[in-house]
Amino acid sequence: MNIKVSLALRWSLGSEDGEHNLDPLVFALLRGVRQGGHLNFAAREAGVSYRHAWGLLRDWETRLGKPLLSARQGRGAHLTEFGETLLELADETTAALAPALDSAALEAGARLSEAADPRRHPVVIVSSHSPRMLALRDSLNDRHRVSLDVLGSESALQRYRRGGADLAGFHLPQGELGRSVGAHLIGLLDPARDLVWLLETRTLGLISRPRRPCRTLDALARGKLRFINRQAGSGTRLVFDGLLGNAGIAPGTITGYADEEYTHTAVAALVASGNADAGFGSAAAAAQMKLHFEPMVDERFYIVMSRDGDPALRRAVAAFCDAQTIEGRENMKGDELNPTVAVLKRVHRAGFWKPVATPRRTDTA
Repeated sequence: MNIKVSLALRWSLGSEDGEHNLDPLVFALLRGVRQGGHLNFAAREAGVSYRHAWGLLRDWETRLGKPLLSARQGRGAHLTEFGETLLELADETTAALAPALDSAALEAGARLSEAADPRRHPVVIVSSHSPRMLALRDSLNDRHRVSLDVLGSESALQRYRRGGADLAGFHLPQGELGRSVGAHLIGLLDPARDLVWLLETRTLGLISRPRRPCRTLDALARGKLRFINRQAGSGTRLVFDGLLGNAGIAPGTITGYADEEYTHTAVAALVASGNADAGFGSAAAAAQMKLHFEPMVDERFYIVMSRDGDPALRRAVAAFCDAQTIEGRENMKGDELNPTVAVLKRVHRAGFWKPVATPRRTDTA
């Protein structure tokens, strides 16, 4: 939006009956009389009737207590010394201040145009890695300047909670881990402030090469397989650590537990290249690299935004989430697709969401 601003001087003259804002038409009429020699010419140039022009000047002569025009029958009119001085001062003041007014008008127009442009206000997204979050960023770029920082679910929610982001994306595991890992992450949300939308579902599990499949956590604990982990603070790392805890497996028994990558794709790529024997990641990443996948945990990926945020941004996020293909969506209730924080807490403590259909074990040559 381009907003244009015009600024002009306003004259205010005081007399015995108070202070009055001088009608700019007075200056136009005085200038016309000086140029044309009579009030008829001045009125015509100003685009008003002679009667209106005469009445206006007479009114101001009364207020000022000084004549502005001197007129003689048949000899036209000319400005009095007072009228000439008033017009000269107006012209001199305008000439002196016009450049400053023009500059100020340009600055005001530019700042108002900038303030009116939604792209001036950047939208900051922090999120666990997801191709759909990249697509959301691109869709919002039509109206906003969007930055996306890829962080783990816990780190993203902590930054959002501190006010460092407008949107956050995070994964929550279902089932038993929903009562521990899920409850921990949900604890970073504010029931009175936050709006939540379901964006996608996915399955996490062990990724390995088909010729040497890793099917259990116990196989990792034997120390013969080189493991590649996700970074600390990521939702996937929290889930993996939760699985180890439930199985009674110490992280130190896994070779490569401290070796980290920041995306599922990177984990799968290292396994596919032979630089690691196994990793823990998504079914989609395993399928992309044609790897063996052993499913272990179903997850749901959510977006959170403050209800006090930009209404246009909120509508855009809601529309984007509504347009996403989610397996089993037709059987989901409204509070599954757009749950309150209270519903998330109740669900993940109870673990009663029906599991989504997940890819079973795959062995792809």
